[in-house]
Amino acid sequence: MCGIAGLAGLDRAALVGSVGVVDMVGRLRHRGPDADGTRTFGRCSLGHSRLRIIDLSPLADQPLANEDDSVWTVFNGEIYNFAELRSALRRTGHQFRSETDTEVLVHLYEEYGPGLARHLRGMFAFAIWDDPRQRLVLCRDRLGIKPLYYRIDGERLSFASEVRALVEPTAEIDAAAIHGFLRLGWIPGPGSIRSGVSELPPGHILVWERSRATISRYWPMPEPGIDDDPPEADELGAALLDSMQRHLVADVPIGLFLSSGVDSVVLARLAGRVFPGLRTYTVAFNHASDESGDAARIAAGLGLEHTVVRVGEADALAALHRFVDDMDQPTVDGLNSWIISRAVRDAGLVVALSGLGGDELFGGYSTFRHVPRLVRAGRIARLAPPLANGLVGAMGWSERLGHSRGRRALEAMVDGHPGDAYGSVRGLFSAGELARIWPASREFVDRELVAAPLEPGRSTTAQVGDLEIHNYLPFQLLRDTDCMSMAHALEVRVPLLDDSVVDVALRGQRSASGTWDKNRLIDAVDPSLRYLADRPKKTFTLPIDDWMRGRVRDMAEDAVASLSDSPLGFDRRELTNLWHGYLGGRVGWRPAWSLAVLGMWLDQHARRATPVLSS
Repeated sequence: MCGIAGLAGLDRAALVGSVGVVDMVGRLRHRGPDADGTRTFGRCSLGHSRLRIIDLSPLADQPLANEDDSVWTVFNGEIYNFAELRSALRRTGHQFRSETDTEVLVHLYEEYGPGLARHLRGMFAFAIWDDPRQRLVLCRDRLGIKPLYYRIDGERLSFASEVRALVEPTAEIDAAAIHGFLRLGWIPGPGSIRSGVSELPPGHILVWERSRATISRYWPMPEPGIDDDPPEADELGAALLDSMQRHLVADVPIGLFLSSGVDSVVLARLAGRVFPGLRTYTVAFNHASDESGDAARIAAGLGLEHTVVRVGEADALAALHRFVDDMDQPTVDGLNSWIISRAVRDAGLVVALSGLGGDELFGGYSTFRHVPRLVRAGRIARLAPPLANGLVGAMGWSERLGHSRGRRALEAMVDGHPGDAYGSVRGLFSAGELARIWPASREFVDRELVAAPLEPGRSTTAQVGDLEIHNYLPFQLLRDTDCMSMAHALEVRVPLLDDSVVDVALRGQRSASGTWDKNRLIDAVDPSLRYLADRPKKTFTLPIDDWMRGRVRDMAEDAVASLSDSPLGFDRRELTNLWHGYLGGRVGWRPAWSLAVLGMWLDQHARRATPVLSS
């Protein structure tokens, strides 16, 4: 796990810009504090900050080359099939200088060129410079576990693991990205908070040659209807066990985030079979959502060595400023990931396993129930549009329902688009609500916010699964997990998102018969854990609502009010009304928190930046 950066241009003079590679690597040093390096060629410069995990020797430091120094790479992530790839490459005559998984990339490129991505299994973002061909290749893993951003300025391309490494704090803010953030809670890709900076989509490869970029997808989602029946438990179980064995390969301390939920407990069960000495960690917080007691009892029942890391409220609140400072792009979530990552890193871990991805692959979210219902209700609502529109208007005047998810859901039903139904369940503000506090947002109302809309004739599980995999997973969960864990130089691995597990799970979602839920996951590992699926779903939720009404009230209120002083054009009166509505219980805490986060982020990251209202 590391930070990567680089520049490519026509000649060495073109590589000199407002942000050079050395500066870019410096901005990424929190991701890789163990070593850093840069390498400049005639038309390319590569940089790397390293967190040493596999092969801790300097021989594995980056940038790293093939035998004759004609192909170079900088890499962030893990290649879980590197041992097989290394053996096969050695048999064809390739020579290796280190034991790191990184080195397979340059030799695999020699064999397959830009097509090397199809042979990789893992989480990764990497760049390869082919010096003889003067070609730069950028690549990202299938689901977007590891981040990669790029910027093209004429005949110059720059790239990095984080947006902040590519631009100065005064760089222009993309107002369309802020619109997406306030509608959904995350900034939808492939855009970013900074104008001109794009995110390479998951499962894609970018080739920069002769000052032109070509972007193509190397991993398409499986086509629907490929199986009549779900995969058997034995097939899923074998994929999960193989994934766990691969994810436990490391030369540094490794542990597991343990909650009381199905996903992490299943992983703990698997890990206990593969590596009985693996430690599990739970963060304890003095709140009703604290699940440390349940997790400790489960760990004891599984015979695992367990540690409860206690985080005090005062300590968490004191960290808010640093949390926002570590936030690469605004997000309504992430504070819980930041706190957990800091706690386990302080406890001595360098790598942690997480159950992230289980809800997307095994129907764990409420969206799997609510979105299909809204789509069906929308068909009925469109039969009587005057009545439905009147009800929407009445709910808008209601103090209790004016900013509710229920009202947004009804709007989605009337509109009738499945993507809007998904956005209403996941989102924060409706278009009308946002336009009142931020009139300039009307310019973006027709933009597509949600990727991969539902398609008629497919199972509801597969439909919503696609929406989650294309939206909430890459732009909220994976992005936040990477940013907040790497702020503490902690690598988080996600065994449930291993390629083999995902392939089996997606076949299950697309099956024409049978159900596909968390019981499938449990039965594939240990049916005695079925009691977990019968309990109400719990998540590690910080008491942000309580804080904003108490000890953080002044900070949050000032941050919301500060938006009216920004050049973005927020309406001061409407912001005040919304804040009072929140304090009065008429507005949920998440919309209020999103505005507070935005105000704090702009103050700490972009105080002198100019917004761009169109692109």
